[in-house]
Amino acid sequence: MSGGNCPETPRQKMIGMMYLFLTAMLALNVSGELLKAFQLVDKSIQQTISTVESRNYQLEAKLNNALLVNEKKARGAKIKADSIKLMADSLYNHIQNLKILMVHTVDGPEATLDNYKGIDNQDVAAQLMITERNGERSEFLKKLINDYRNLLISYINPKDSFIIKPIMETLITEPLDNEAHQGEVVHKSWESQMFEHLPLSASFALMSSIQSDVRTAQADVVNYLLTEIDEGSFKFTKIEPIIKPVSNIVIQGDKYEADIFLAARDEYQDPEILVDGKKLEVVDGRGKYSVPATRPGEYEYEAELIITAPNGRPQKYTIKDKYRVIKPNVVISPVKMNVFYEGVDNPVKISVPGIPSSDLIVSISNCRNKKVGDLYIVRPLANKAGRKSIVTVSAKIKDQTRRIGSGEFRIKRVPDPVAKIAGISSGKIKKGTLLAQEAIFAEMGDDFDFDLEFRVTGFTVSIIKGGYVRDARSTNNRITAEQKELMKSVGRGGRVIIEGIKAVGPDKRPRKLNSIALTID
Repeated sequence: MSGGNCPETPRQKMIGMMYLFLTAMLALNVSGELLKAFQLVDKSIQQTISTVESRNYQLEAKLNNALLVNEKKARGAKIKADSIKLMADSLYNHIQNLKILMVHTVDGPEATLDNYKGIDNQDVAAQLMITERNGERSEFLKKLINDYRNLLISYINPKDSFIIKPIMETLITEPLDNEAHQGEVVHKSWESQMFEHLPLSASFALMSSIQSDVRTAQADVVNYLLTEIDEGSFKFTKIEPIIKPVSNIVIQGDKYEADIFLAARDEYQDPEILVDGKKLEVVDGRGKYSVPATRPGEYEYEAELIITAPNGRPQKYTIKDKYRVIKPNVVISPVKMNVFYEGVDNPVKISVPGIPSSDLIVSISNCRNKKVGDLYIVRPLANKAGRKSIVTVSAKIKDQTRRIGSGEFRIKRVPDPVAKIAGISSGKIKKGTLLAQEAIFAEMGDDFDFDLEFRVTGFTVSIIKGGYVRDARSTNNRITAEQKELMKSVGRGGRVIIEGIKAVGPDKRPRKLNSIALTID
């Protein structure tokens, strides 16, 4: 299985959407209340897990009953189901222990998964899962997931793709991105998507999602084993309706789509399937349900499945499910800060969850821009410092162009560098140290995030000797022989002034820099 060369699965899209939506929130300094929304998502997933675990207990009871009725026929399925349960429990508990380790690392041994403060901590998950032990914990977790997936697949007939496909799409640890970057293929690792640059509450939601997938896959395969015991009768287990959505989270403007079917299928008759009273088209025993996602919100629906039982009477099964429609969120992430500087390349990453970058249309006011790999390189137009730049993002969705969102940036002039000699811009200096210097340098302040170089184009060295000011000029950054002679003539306690310093940077505009006042020590 190669995750890098295949189209994104619904699960990958959901993880990418959560990851990018969170990145946008952090980039825009959104309040901590929204970060707590991930805790609510986590709780919702936990409720789903509880429901699926209840179903697993029921399936186990049915399998035990089948064993009592016909031990010879059910023994093989029972052995396989027990091995699945053993490995599922081990994987589920391992993830749970990782969560506890993270909580204790953040808030101490008294913290619990239901009561911890570090929901916005962005370091501990990456530290424990990627940095420490050279990522040993992530590699071991991926091994457990892969081993569990392979065990499940080994128990399924290769022809039954409707069972295999969702397992392959959910229990996946391959890189989730495959993007061209300057002619090279860039893979975003699974562990990076799960744990890097994410607050703890978001990592927990993603880890809980894996636990939910583990239990769901357990239920699906054990149920499959039950149907394999005797597909032609209802003897060992009652028929259960199932809803398999493409995703329970849908972007506004797309469609919610799901397959609705019975757990045990009779190839000689298709069930009649209705959703809210409307009959669905049934293909290979599956009702195809599709509804436009026009408005944000949470929606619930009920499906009825009717099939003729062995006694000739119609038997009806009902099931409910719900999904959420969310507004599309554009993620505009400045690689440096929320400022565009004149005269330099400002890299910006722009993406929309669930929409390929090739379908985005980007407009940036008061600037020029070009796409390089997965980044947009932005350069403000001349004389735009002090103004604002609006980044507007639209997307091609089903042959239509829709405006997704926008972000605001400030345009600033690159600040002046600081002139220095021997690493200082003023103060006392040993005469020997001063005479050993060959040039004056212009350096950007420590709080400036861009790596820029300024070149000194001239300066004057001045001293006071005999009550008169004596000076000498250099037309580049090098200290001339005449200037060194002036420095040699200054005794201890005397002052050397380096002034009239000029420099040019990437924008080619001359800058007048600070003077350097030195006292010979």
